[in-house]
Amino acid sequence: MLRHTMATLMLENGAGLRFIQEILGNEKISTTQIYTHVSIRRLKQIHGSTHPAAHLQRTPGAAQENDAQERSELLAALEAESDEGE
Repeated sequence: MLRHTMATLMLENGAGLRFIQEILGNEKISTTQIYTHVSIRRLKQIHGSTHPAAHLQRTPGAAQENDAQERSELLAALEAESDEGE
């Protein structure tokens, strides 16, 4: 359990897989790769916090208001265009 915890924490904090392999004394990299599945959770956290869309602070009401405004502007432009064509 100590080895597993150490390897997982090292991987989540940026240690290379080959480095962890050497420290654990694993002959095959496939044995060390077992710890990579645990780091997927951490990768998802990092992706969620650093992705540009994560910084958008949209509220559902504001998005609906913007959509409604854009629709009404588009309809007004189309009406004006059709009036000009007559």
